[in-house]
Amino acid sequence: MTTSTHETEPLLSADPTISPTRKSKKVLILIVCAVFLLSAEFGFFMSTAPQTAVFEDIICRNYQAGLHGTENATQPDLNPCKSEAVQGELAIVIGYKDTFDTIPSIVLSLPYGILSDHWGRRPVLYLSMLGIILSEFWIRMVCLWSTVFPLRMVWLSSVFRIIGGGDSVLTAIALVIVADVFSEDERSTALFRLQSCVLLAEILATPLSAYMMSFGPMFPYLVSICLILVGCIPALFLPETLEDAKAKPSLQTHSEEHDENGQPERMGNKSFLEEVKRQAREFKVSTRFIWTDSNVCIMILVFFVTIMTRQSTNLLLQYVSKKFDWSIARSSLLISLRGIFSMVTFMVFMPALSFLTAKYFNLHGKQSDHVMSKGSGILSVIGFAAIALAPTPAILIFGQIILSMGMAFMVNTRSLATALVLPDHVGTLYSALAITQSAGMLVAGPLFANLFRLGMHLGNAWLGLPFLQASLFFVIAVVAVWHIRLGPSRVSDEEQESSAE
Repeated sequence: MTTSTHETEPLLSADPTISPTRKSKKVLILIVCAVFLLSAEFGFFMSTAPQTAVFEDIICRNYQAGLHGTENATQPDLNPCKSEAVQGELAIVIGYKDTFDTIPSIVLSLPYGILSDHWGRRPVLYLSMLGIILSEFWIRMVCLWSTVFPLRMVWLSSVFRIIGGGDSVLTAIALVIVADVFSEDERSTALFRLQSCVLLAEILATPLSAYMMSFGPMFPYLVSICLILVGCIPALFLPETLEDAKAKPSLQTHSEEHDENGQPERMGNKSFLEEVKRQAREFKVSTRFIWTDSNVCIMILVFFVTIMTRQSTNLLLQYVSKKFDWSIARSSLLISLRGIFSMVTFMVFMPALSFLTAKYFNLHGKQSDHVMSKGSGILSVIGFAAIALAPTPAILIFGQIILSMGMAFMVNTRSLATALVLPDHVGTLYSALAITQSAGMLVAGPLFANLFRLGMHLGNAWLGLPFLQASLFFVIAVVAVWHIRLGPSRVSDEEQESSAE
């Protein structure tokens, strides 16, 4: 997003004399964003397993009705809901739904980013919330009246996400609000605390959802939308931070924005169309470094491949339920397990490894990120392969644990990519990575859905084909990271290393 280009600029809060009003504003924004994320993500994670179960029930009921001419017909010798026809259709419905939901974010991220610079952060945030809520209501309406609407009508939920741009825009605006008021030194800590809220929601919501599914999957599925609505209430108390963002350039040289005559340009007087043209010109110039730097091109490839592999985990519930004949509720506990080990990795393993590599191997900065990227990438390869080939639930759980530890790959590679570019290119790099990830998600949904269908057609031994493909994709990512060539550290890096010693 265009607003992300300012994320590395110093803020007023860098001043040692911070006013109590500004300090209280920071605390308010952090608390409100934390409650907002915790409640909203709690609702989303609570809906994951029930949504899969509800979709499966609808498809299975329609399949039996078409097979026997009555909705109450059953087959005594096998579970028709685990048949190839039902599970194949389920994979297609979920895969394409995820793909269509991504399109508004890809197309509308830049326009809504520009609007957030003109209207303010809160209006765009509220639009995104409205679009997502309407989208979720539509999906549940189709499920409740499944005898009236074909299940594939859930794909139209993406139309509502045009209002506000969808999840990516919502997340980006929330991060921009934090970036507006926190200094560069404070920002990483603030963002990590917000990410911890997401992991906490994943850990707690999944087992609660599994328990509530004993009363029927529709019950927690409807409760989840209520929690999402409750989670949106704290966002109504967020203060506007656009003025904080506009104050940042005042600390820089005043020659940053000039017209052809050398006169300062007044951003507030520009029309929306003029601003779009200016952003397009800046985008063309500012992205030139991406295509001329082989290291950056490799990192773009890495992010494209890895986000595709992460999308394969959307099939985890369906895969485990089909292969080991588990209920969707029981399979969903693997998501909670993933959240637990991911949090342990981020809070314990990564800091400990960073300390050890710095102390005993003298690895700092991008050298440490490079080594840890390769290590976590190898863990991801092993984790996906173990899940794909697991003959027993115990080996599959082992693979899930290893894969959760390998999730540090995304963090390490993002940090490495940041170190490979100049500081004033970081915002543009992050925007390019966001677009790359959205494009990867667009391709991944149909790809893995069709791989799962192919695996069922080939036989039970090939059910893990999507995860095997994900493992091969991660091999490509690790090989690509291995070919990154680190140049000499910048002066600031050297000073940081000397101080660490």
